[in-house]
Amino acid sequence: MSKKPEQESFYEIHLNKRGEIMISVRAKEGEPSSPVLLYDGGEHALLYRTPENTILLDFIHPDARSALYEAPSVLIAETKRFKVVREYEAVCRRVKSLPLDNAGIAPLLDREAAKRIDERHLYE
Repeated sequence: MSKKPEQESFYEIHLNKRGEIMISVRAKEGEPSSPVLLYDGGEHALLYRTPENTILLDFIHPDARSALYEAPSVLIAETKRFKVVREYEAVCRRVKSLPLDNAGIAPLLDREAAKRIDERHLYE
């Protein structure tokens, strides 16, 4: 049985000129196993990295939503100290709604604290 999704505190979504998407997240323990990204076109997505490890990508920027919704797959880059330690492709599955309790999703930082963050240290 999988546990509650791990809320990713910082991630980046990149879109290249060919419309391909890469999502970078902090490196996790262990290798991924048949990763799948569930997305309903809204504020959140779920990356099923392994059957036991689900990552919540929350508050997706509105400019990234349509490209992510249309993507057949995304490249996932796991980073540690500014270096990619693992990369893999995750198949994207469009769903009507995510299996989430939205009441449990809250911003990890308030707006003022987020403005003061030095982004160079977010992946440490």
